[in-house]
Amino acid sequence: MKNKRGMLCLLLAVLLLLSLTACGKGGEETKNPNLLTVGEFELLYKGASIMKDYAGNDALVLTLDFTNNSKETVDYFWSIYETAVQNGTELEMALVYLNMDNLEAVDDSQYTEVAPGATLEVQTAFELVDITGEVEVTFEEMEGSKNDSITIDLSTIGRESLEGGTELPAGAGDELLDWWNGDWYGWWIMTGCWGAYEDMNGEWWDISGTIEIGEDYTGIVTLWDEDYTRSEPMVEALVSLNEAGTGEYGTMMSEGGWFTDVELEHADWIIDPGLVDYDNMIYIDGFYENGDDEFYYEIYLRPWGSYWDDVAEEDLPYFYYDWYLPMIEAGEAMPECIGAEAPVGSSIAGSFSEGAPGGDGIVTDEQVQKGYVWMSEVAKDIFNTTYEELADYFGVEGLFVKEEYSDVMKANMRFYKWISSENSNNFIYVNFLEEEPGVYKISAYNTSGFLGSEAKEKYLEILKAEAADEDREAAANAVMKDFSLEVTQFAKDDVKIKITTSIPESGWSYTKDALVENDDPGAFGAGAIRFKVRENLEMLDTNKDSFKNLQEIEDRVIGGISFKGRTYEYIGYDWIEYVAQIDETRALSIGLTDLDCLPGTMPDIILSNMKFQ
Repeated sequence: MKNKRGMLCLLLAVLLLLSLTACGKGGEETKNPNLLTVGEFELLYKGASIMKDYAGNDALVLTLDFTNNSKETVDYFWSIYETAVQNGTELEMALVYLNMDNLEAVDDSQYTEVAPGATLEVQTAFELVDITGEVEVTFEEMEGSKNDSITIDLSTIGRESLEGGTELPAGAGDELLDWWNGDWYGWWIMTGCWGAYEDMNGEWWDISGTIEIGEDYTGIVTLWDEDYTRSEPMVEALVSLNEAGTGEYGTMMSEGGWFTDVELEHADWIIDPGLVDYDNMIYIDGFYENGDDEFYYEIYLRPWGSYWDDVAEEDLPYFYYDWYLPMIEAGEAMPECIGAEAPVGSSIAGSFSEGAPGGDGIVTDEQVQKGYVWMSEVAKDIFNTTYEELADYFGVEGLFVKEEYSDVMKANMRFYKWISSENSNNFIYVNFLEEEPGVYKISAYNTSGFLGSEAKEKYLEILKAEAADEDREAAANAVMKDFSLEVTQFAKDDVKIKITTSIPESGWSYTKDALVENDDPGAFGAGAIRFKVRENLEMLDTNKDSFKNLQEIEDRVIGGISFKGRTYEYIGYDWIEYVAQIDETRALSIGLTDLDCLPGTMPDIILSNMKFQ
């Protein structure tokens, strides 16, 4: 913050001293501690209060004047990045309603556009650890590094309650809550897929979930499919419930939260059971978009314990007969993951179709769990793996369960199990799709009886080390060829870098900005080395606030230039990234997705041979 300085006349020292004493003024005006400068924006802190968020937690609500001194019309939300720290803990953002009747929230004004030179009052909210002590709030440019901060003493601010709309409608609430709250089960499907999901068009999975809505008609929806669990869910949505709707159960609406790795916003979901053709069913639809990756999703759910007898066969959840029915008929509660805790004998092997191979599928419990970890984390092209190749991996033929024609996939499917010899409830259930006559490749897989997350904790590092040894041996014997690729900054053809290196003659391919560990550059789940060019390092960090589990790693010299190293999770991938300023006008990111870069492996060799022009 620049200090304002008064104009002082060059008078005699005595007269100057008397003048300053008379004026009560020093050589510098006192800075207004409530006026913050963040790059081209000014924030005037006007006050704060403690309020209750949607879940009844204490939240700190700040009121600010946001002045736009830039040359463009902007809004606060996309201009300022906020962090708040209390007792050494970074606080979560809070959803605080001003009026539950119309779901007006304190932060709604953050999305209002502000013209150059104009000022708008905005509010922002953080969930408190406790209501004592101090909270330091830092405001930073969304595109830049300039920041300013303010410290708030919670003992000096008061508590504020909502105005209006806080009471439930008379005579309503209990029946609605009883209907919505509880465990749900069904299935979901992806269509209109694009980008990284293009090959998954029409894929569908069983899904479980819970709905927990409080007496204030706000709450959380948690959903997980076959690849997730209750503790590590696919969806956590903040929702509100309204008695208005086309039927007797009102309407539930999203207010925030996450669908996989993208944020949900107000009214992304509008769920009205009265519009569904079947009783006791909810239908959720939405659109996923993250960069070039897109798909439309539909979710169908019924309360756990419901029968789906009125639904067409092709509209049943995939594990309806083999897992769900035996569970509910045994009076079992909904498990933490789909397929878990299935009653013994719940899936009965079908008759062998002509030409369908099979055996007893019996392996050790360790093989079952390692097999799942290998399939989900280590195998490089699992959805191009044939039945024969998976049987070779396990060392035994799988237990054939059934064969059927899928109307959704428009192809024959076969279903197999590999089962633990120590506990028959522990198994891997694998679906194979006939992509060409007689060739069945993995289309989906699921665990039963054990948690995939626990198996990964036990075996992932072991399997990665084994895979690295195999990769080193293969890399040492690989026939290499020279390769070059010119990467250009989006919409700026003059900002570009030519990258040269060596790659194997087979087994790797490329796109306009990536090297792919597969002969097919569009193969789903294939590891890749991705390149991004920008004018400076700051422009490479515009999405840094979305990185999860960000950690610094050892720097690496590539092409004679020292690159900073880091790892994180972003847009569904685990990243190893190296970034460096190549010269005054070009910065480069080298990001490895679904690849390790251990010494002697092919990614390590490719990076070691890399040069830049």
